[in-house]
Amino acid sequence: MTQIEQPLYPKVSSIYNKIMQLAIAIFIIIILMNLWLFSNERNQQTINQHFNDISQQYLKQTVSGITVLLPDSKKNIQRYIDELTANDWLKDISLYDKTGQLIFSSNNQISMNDLFGRSALKADRSDKFVPFVVEIRDDEVKGYVRITIVKKSLISALELSGKQNFDLFRLMLILAGVVGFLLTRGLNRFSRQGFRVDKK
Repeated sequence: MTQIEQPLYPKVSSIYNKIMQLAIAIFIIIILMNLWLFSNERNQQTINQHFNDISQQYLKQTVSGITVLLPDSKKNIQRYIDELTANDWLKDISLYDKTGQLIFSSNNQISMNDLFGRSALKADRSDKFVPFVVEIRDDEVKGYVRITIVKKSLISALELSGKQNFDLFRLMLILAGVVGFLLTRGLNRFSRQGFRVDKK
């Protein structure tokens, strides 16, 4: 007695089902890739916003300290500026009077023309060193403070954490694809064996 496998539906229908399954799989992959790109972009925006917030907060603290010392001796102001620039992520601090003339600065001060590559033989470095400027004023403008932040030093830990998270997410997608393939193969064989019918 021989066993004959009975098809449950026409072969044409089987081809259409496979094409549909393939199309659904491609569509899901496209959605996942878009989600990954969107999440990556949102993460970068969050890092940039964090960088701006921290820089603005530090600038306000710097202005508060300088405002207190303005009536004091020049030596104390210069010492305060030098102490602040001991941070690795702070490139320089510049203090200008109300006319825009530089009156105090840290030792490694870089001019705006040099920073943006407008000086001779100077490249644009504004992507690495980001300046923030604010007025010093009460009833009238007394001067300006500029701090230049080393962006990479301030956000490197956040970027590393984000990269590790996205690497883990990518690995999870690959493993999910492998598991889906193995489950499909296993269930497909089980399905073929389960629908065999004895012909008497």
